[in-house]
Amino acid sequence: MKKMIMLCLALALLVSLSSLPFKVEAAGKASFTDTANHWAKEQIETAAQKGYVNGFPDGTFQPDDPVTRAEFIAMLVRALGLSHDEEGSIWYTTYVRAAQEERIYQGDEDFPAWNMQKEISREHMAWLAVRAADDSLLEVESSGITREAVIDRWPMTAEDNKIIRSDEDMRTYYEGFLVSEAFKRGILTGFGGSDIGLDKTTTRAQAVTVIERILTLRDGGELPAADKYAIGESELAWLKTNAFIVAPQIFDDPDADSMKPNYKVENLVFQNSTIYTVVNRIILIDLDDPKDPYRKLLPAIEKLGFRGENIGKLPNDVYAMYIEYETLYDKNPNLYWGNLSFTTQSYDTPSPYPFDRLVEPHKLNTLEKEYDQINMLRPSDIGVGKGVTVWAIPNSGYTLNPNIGSRVGLEDRGLSFTLYVQPVRGMDGGISNTIFYGTTTHYDK
Repeated sequence: MKKMIMLCLALALLVSLSSLPFKVEAAGKASFTDTANHWAKEQIETAAQKGYVNGFPDGTFQPDDPVTRAEFIAMLVRALGLSHDEEGSIWYTTYVRAAQEERIYQGDEDFPAWNMQKEISREHMAWLAVRAADDSLLEVESSGITREAVIDRWPMTAEDNKIIRSDEDMRTYYEGFLVSEAFKRGILTGFGGSDIGLDKTTTRAQAVTVIERILTLRDGGELPAADKYAIGESELAWLKTNAFIVAPQIFDDPDADSMKPNYKVENLVFQNSTIYTVVNRIILIDLDDPKDPYRKLLPAIEKLGFRGENIGKLPNDVYAMYIEYETLYDKNPNLYWGNLSFTTQSYDTPSPYPFDRLVEPHKLNTLEKEYDQINMLRPSDIGVGKGVTVWAIPNSGYTLNPNIGSRVGLEDRGLSFTLYVQPVRGMDGGISNTIFYGTTTHYDK
C-alpha cells in the first residue's frame, strides 16, 4: 500500500511539473527528443542554453504546444535579465511584476493580469516584443501620432479642422503602430500573402524565435529582410491603407516630403446632416506583381481599361487603388447617390490630351462580369450600402505640375489625392477630404 501511495505521489508530481515548463530541466540542456527535425531547432537549443526556457522531464520540448501570456512574459523577463523576486505560490506573478515595472507589459490596457493563463495571441505578443526590443517605444506618443491633429477636410469644421483624439483613439493607434513595427523590424513574419495571423495563438517554438530576434535587435544586430506583404497587411489593419509600403517612391519618398505624416485616418470619414460615408480600406495593388496578395480582386491587366473602351490599353507600370467604402445613411438619395469619388490636381495635363494613354489617375473598368464591383458607380443599395471605386495610378509616363514661386528649381513636386462625396446637382453641400498629400521626386519616369 505504501509503495502504491508513493507511486501515485510521484506520478502526480510529474504531471504537475509538466505543466510548468519554467520549473523543470536544468538550464543549459540544449537537445530534446522532439526537436531534431523541427524548423526552430537552432533557436530552441540557443534559448535553452541561455536558460530562459527549459524542457520537460521526459526529455521533450513540445515546440508546437501553445504558450500562455504568463509563460511568454516569464521568457521575456528571463531573456532580458530583468530583476525579479523568487517565484511564489502563483509562480508567474514575479515575472509579470518585473515586466510591468519596465512597462513592457502595461497592465489591463494590454490584457488583464488575472487572465495570465490564457494563450497569448500574436497581436499581444507583438506589443510586448516591440517594447522589449526598443524601450523608446513604451509610450503611446512613440507612434508619432499626437492627441491634437489637424485634418485636411472641406468644409472646415467648427474647430477649424482640429481634432482632439480620445484616450481610446490614442490607444487604438498605438496598438496598430506596435504591430506594424513588429513586422517592419522583422520580429514577426507573416504566413504568406496577406495572412499575418494576429488572432492566432503562439507556440513555444515561435515564442523563443521571437525572443531571439528581440535579443538580436537589442544587441545591435540585423534580422533578415522583412516580408513586404506582411508589413503592408499590418499597415492596412492599422492605417486602413498599404500605400506607403507598396509604392514608397510615390507615397513615402525619402528624398521628398513623405505623405505619411500628413495622412489621417479621420479623413476617411465623410459626414454632414444628410449623408454619412466611411472609407474602410484603401488597398494599393501592384499590377506588375503576380504575387501581390490583393491581385485577385482584379482581372488580368489585359482585361482592364480606362476611359470607356480602352480595355487592354492599360500600361504595365501602374498601380490600382482599390477603395472600399460604405454609406451608412443617406437622407436624400435624390441629392446624394451615396458614391465616393476621387480627384487630383497634381498631374500636368498634356495638350492635345492623349485619350488612349494613362497620363494621370483614372477610374478603372472591365467587361469581366465576375469583377463587376469595380464598375460600380454607387453603393450596393440605392443611397446606402457598400461600394468600391478603383483607380489606375500611373507609376511612369506622367508629369507633375512644375514648381512655382519659392519652389522653382526644387527637384521634388507636390502631389495629392482627394476623395469626395458630391451632390448630384450643384457644388454646395459636398465633402472633400485630401487623403494623401506631400511631395515626390518620382515623376516623368
